[in-house]
Amino acid sequence: MTTYTRKRTTYRDALELVRQLSLRDQRRLRVELAKLSSTHLTRPSRDPEVIRAARLKAAEIRKIVQSATANQSLDDCMRQLRGRSWS
Repeated sequence: MTTYTRKRTTYRDALELVRQLSLRDQRRLRVELAKLSSTHLTRPSRDPEVIRAARLKAAEIRKIVQSATANQSLDDCMRQLRGRSWS
């Protein structure tokens, strides 16, 4: 039977090590990690026109959800909205 002597670093351990860094080093680490990822987060726009458009779209989606029957499947709903199977 093989026994492993090296303990793998857990997420919690890594997080504790990062918290021990200075704020400047934490920022540098965040910038370096951002370079490795193709996903970028941005803050939502606070433009009143964008907010108004988002609220109108949300109201439209609520109407669609309310009009759907309780026993309608997701595939049926998507077929109705798009005209064909989306999967």
